[in-house]
Amino acid sequence: MILSDAFYGGDSRVCTLAEHVPAPLFRKSFTLDVLPARFEVTVCGLGVYELYVNGRRVTKGYLAPYRSNPDHFVYYDHYDLADALRIGKNVVALALGNGILSSNMPVWGNDRYPWRSAPKFALAAEADGKPLFDASAFVTAGGEVTYNDWHCTEYIDARLVRKGWTQADYDDSAWERVTPAAAPNGEKKLCESDPVRVYECRSPVAMWKGVRGYLYDFGVSGAGTYRLRIKGRRGQVLRVYTADCVIEGQRTTNRNLYCWSLSDAIAQEVQRDTLTLSGEEDEFEPRFSFKGFRYAEIVGLTPEQARSLDITFLMFSNAFGAAGSFVCDHEAINRLQQCVLASDRSNFIHFPLDCPQREKNGWTGDAALSAEQFLLNFDCARSLIVWLENICKAQREDGSLPGIVPTDTWGYAWGAGPAWDNVLFELPYRIYVYTGRTDVLALCAPHMRKYLAYMESKRDERGLFAYGLEDWLPVNVHTPLAVTDTIVCKSMADTAAKCFAVLGMQKEARYAKSLSSKIRRAFRKEVLRPWEADGPLGANNTTATHAMSIYYGMYDASEMPSAVRKLRYRIAQAGGHMDFGALANRVFWRVAGDCLGVDEALGIMLHATYPSFAALLDHDMTTLWEGFEWFDGDMAHVPADLPDGFWSFNHHFWGDISAFWYRYLAGINIDAPDAVRFAPQFAGAVRHVKAEHRFPCGTFFVEIAHDGQTATCRVTVPARLQTELVPPAGWRTDTAALVPGENTVVFTKLSDV
Repeated sequence: MILSDAFYGGDSRVCTLAEHVPAPLFRKSFTLDVLPARFEVTVCGLGVYELYVNGRRVTKGYLAPYRSNPDHFVYYDHYDLADALRIGKNVVALALGNGILSSNMPVWGNDRYPWRSAPKFALAAEADGKPLFDASAFVTAGGEVTYNDWHCTEYIDARLVRKGWTQADYDDSAWERVTPAAAPNGEKKLCESDPVRVYECRSPVAMWKGVRGYLYDFGVSGAGTYRLRIKGRRGQVLRVYTADCVIEGQRTTNRNLYCWSLSDAIAQEVQRDTLTLSGEEDEFEPRFSFKGFRYAEIVGLTPEQARSLDITFLMFSNAFGAAGSFVCDHEAINRLQQCVLASDRSNFIHFPLDCPQREKNGWTGDAALSAEQFLLNFDCARSLIVWLENICKAQREDGSLPGIVPTDTWGYAWGAGPAWDNVLFELPYRIYVYTGRTDVLALCAPHMRKYLAYMESKRDERGLFAYGLEDWLPVNVHTPLAVTDTIVCKSMADTAAKCFAVLGMQKEARYAKSLSSKIRRAFRKEVLRPWEADGPLGANNTTATHAMSIYYGMYDASEMPSAVRKLRYRIAQAGGHMDFGALANRVFWRVAGDCLGVDEALGIMLHATYPSFAALLDHDMTTLWEGFEWFDGDMAHVPADLPDGFWSFNHHFWGDISAFWYRYLAGINIDAPDAVRFAPQFAGAVRHVKAEHRFPCGTFFVEIAHDGQTATCRVTVPARLQTELVPPAGWRTDTAALVPGENTVVFTKLSDV
């Protein structure tokens, strides 16, 4: 298998907003007298490629091969395409999009990447192990995609379609020979991440006339592209805008698309495609970009075209399967679980994103917060490990990490810090716990050790840390940065110690434990001061401070009753509502479940009024929103004039509520490889639960029904899975242990004394 480092391209101009350069097409014809048993092709298309053999699209998925910093890694895909060949003339064809190689987005440094260039590719073709040709043998011409930016938009002119260009009998005599292009600097690798593929096709559920054009509602928010079929006047131009929100304008009776800009320099291009019709039956499917949306607004349609338009939302994400499922008899919880799953799917394109419509960046902190619920719900470890390789590669010599990966220089000075850098610790550890894979720990361990040294250099004279971002998007109450950063630094040291111990790195494990102890002592002295009856005081007296301190072990066991009282007092001050941000969200529900009880936890989560998760459901939420803080319980609809700061209605980082349901309502607690602690809690508002998680050794299945006094649990345990049975407080069972196969466990509530 050859991974060629000889890159070639067509037009050498870099496509910009000021100068549109058509996406290049490439062909190589060849003749076969005998069909080979194997026809292997390895290809790297920078930025993204579409691969065809004899007219058949054979690309592994959308946006292949992978979005990475090409100075770090250059990804190749491998195909065996023998079944696509025929005796006689054959052709291999490619189309290239700009991808990360050439973006015009003037934020996050995208438009200043040092690797900016025209699209290029490397390819090697072998028949039964013998080289046939490489990229130098291709010819090239421009195609109908006259402009593309992976982040924003495509311009497609159907009048320029080269009909039949992927077929073997197409006449390419007027095409030009390819020219050599500079090879990227990164390490060559075969891409092992799950490909990006369509998992659902949706037709519009509603259509109406807006101020600019016609709007189509696909019913749910997601990410992907669309397929649009239409016949119209030659030269007719359509502009397709996509977004995940409509607003009911205060100055008009129409519902209009809510769009937002990232920069004035490109405001009109964000999630807007321009389609030019040929006068024949045209089919448009943007392939070199992706969009996050629920609604499409199309400007330029006639009323008749609008009524009969054939448009389909092609929802795609990494093609991994489910790892678990959860459902219960509480409608709001089931709807929220679907919101979590939809947010996870639409924010996992190559790697976890922060949102699919606006930023589309691999924010590290978001993934650290979602790591456990990702792995509970999806078989995504393989994709996460590929991204972790890129995170490790992005670490600088001083140990620092950027807040987004991939990146060049953006994200090191702002956007990183403990809660975001925690991805280097939390993600590999959770992958190990849920899959048993130690290779991911071995990959990250040297980088963890380097980071801990960097982290120590950031400690202030009090022994605390404050060099990152705060409890992100807090609801109403801000917790001091030194509180959240210091707690997360202790967590990273604790996680590193566990990872080092698994790998037999005892010296490193002792160092990490010692560092954790130093941080804990400093935090207790400078912030927590648990020996003071009314401490902590002032700005530190927040729900986030108490919940995170409890979860991450800042209190001694003897101090826990006092800590829980303080937490209860803060919750009462908030009127039984959420008053914390995304960092505390990762732990609050677990602390509430353990210390307050599942009923109280659900009461806060599902409170009927703002701020709560259930309150957002009243506003037609189908994916998790980025924040809570701009809305109140009196809102009749999404307001016409949203604040400039509200950007996204599709984020996943609030999704740890899903892990709470698995752990507390279904009792599926996974804290070590191939092991489950079955410890359900029985909520008054939830009487029936069905859930499962798929381990490498088999599926652990739970079905629970209870009436408040007796709970009957059907539990299926796969062979080789270690189990522990833990009755909830105030309940008993005669079952001593779970055994492989089918189990029926009956819990009985003890009489109140």
